[in-house]
Amino acid sequence: MHAMAGAGVLLILLAVIGLGMMGGWGPADQGWMMGWGRSAPPGSAAAPIAGAQRLPVSLVDFGFRPGEIRLQAGEQVNLEMVNTGRILHDLTIPALGFRVVVQPGQRVTAGLPAASGGMYEFYCSVPGHREAGMIGRLFVAR
Repeated sequence: MHAMAGAGVLLILLAVIGLGMMGGWGPADQGWMMGWGRSAPPGSAAAPIAGAQRLPVSLVDFGFRPGEIRLQAGEQVNLEMVNTGRILHDLTIPALGFRVVVQPGQRVTAGLPAASGGMYEFYCSVPGHREAGMIGRLFVAR
């Protein structure tokens, strides 16, 4: 009889400890995007540029269409980004201080800062997306 009572007390004690440990993990600690907004590369979306050419870019789940953009040095364009995927994406060009977050189904138009000649990488900075291949290139002719 004492052995069964001891086993019951041990079982209850283990259950209480286990529940206490699980309670220490809040939803914010479990999110796959925890801290993303604070750790994403700096940048912002510029207002659309009046009279500038519109350049459509689709953000699909783990890719950009087109994956390559070609411009002339100093050329100003408005990127018209549409997230045709089912999850949140952004378009980030760190060298130009450009970053735009686009919700699924959302369309956002932003002025792209004029760039000097060279190649600039753009990517989605949502955790895991760049690693999954969500990368493109901006070529600016000199």
